[in-house]
Amino acid sequence: MNKLWVLLVIPLIAFAWQAPDLHRVRDLYRRAPEVKKFALQLDQLLSPVDSAASAPVLVCYKGASEMIKAKYALNPFSKLEQFNRGKALINKAFSRDTLNLEIRFIRFSIQSNLPAFLGYHEEVDRDKTFLLENTRSSKDPELQEMITNYLSSLRLISPEELKELKN
Repeated sequence: MNKLWVLLVIPLIAFAWQAPDLHRVRDLYRRAPEVKKFALQLDQLLSPVDSAASAPVLVCYKGASEMIKAKYALNPFSKLEQFNRGKALINKAFSRDTLNLEIRFIRFSIQSNLPAFLGYHEEVDRDKTFLLENTRSSKDPELQEMITNYLSSLRLISPEELKELKN
């Protein structure tokens, strides 16, 4: 009887937890740095993501969400704690999938916006190069557009690099 119960419950649990919709995660990620409400929604959407069992890209978004939440925290110790938690998640996601374009983009977008005193900017140039070399070959048009729009808005890329990215 117990074995039958386990066999019935496990698929139901797996069915009940669906991975967050990536389109929604991306949309909230774009908006969260500017509007606290979206940061909280992103955090809520990613709350079931497990750093060991979930897809690395979702783990990376969860790490980025932690860092974005730190922006809105009032207590400096809370800010640092959230920053460190987010950094650990991003690094874990990256170590699980080093060639993932979206993970590189998330890490780049976080590192290129952090103050230098936090010391989390060592991969900006490498990630920028990776993004410039690989964005056009992505089979995900939404991701391509997101990366291209983000890079276009920065002063970190030259007009020549931008032209190459868009062609």
